Amino acid sequence: MTNPTAGRPGAENGALPLLALACGAVPGVSVLIVIAKAGLLSERPWSTVLFMAAGTLGLFAGLWVFRRLGFERRRLTIKMTVAAVALGTAAVWGTNAIASQVWKTPWQRYTDELGGPGTCLDGTPYGQGRASVITMTAGDHRPMEVWPGRVEGSAPTAAPTAVLRLHFDESRTRPLTPADKGSRRVLDSYGCR
Repeated sequence: MTNPTAGRPGAENGALPLLALACGAVPGVSVLIVIAKAGLLSERPWSTVLFMAAGTLGLFAGLWVFRRLGFERRRLTIKMTVAAVALGTAAVWGTNAIASQVWKTPWQRYTDELGGPGTCLDGTPYGQGRASVITMTAGDHRPMEVWPGRVEGSAPTAAPTAVLRLHFDESRTRPLTPADKGSRRVLDSYGCR
């Protein structure tokens, strides 16, 4: 079998391999980012298959599309290389930004929903800047704990002592919920949900 591009001018330096590689790498890396942000990297064995399938599908789709557009006969230029790298980087960065908003860590959820600026616990001993200790557990289904700190100008005995315990779901998409009645009372006392 002979090489179908043999004898064509510029075929040995064609742009098709780089563009096809970029088309395979971008979906593969994007799926890997989504799997990692969703917390499925070590928990689900099918996530590896999904990663490999996305990369392979992107590679073959890139080969087919760019061959149809005639890139197997075009010479690889610096401008084309820079454009492929820039578009691939932008696609992966965009995927990371979107995945970071959908699948948040427990700390990000706490900051966004309860303890960060503009939330119900902001300015309280349980707020992001005032909580003395925040513990998070890694996959053992125990609640995260927020230990209250002191608010400037308050008396040492005025600081609450109740620990705020919150459940977060493994899918990282649902809101934090109180883990016990004491935590529910703390949230109610500050007007949270």
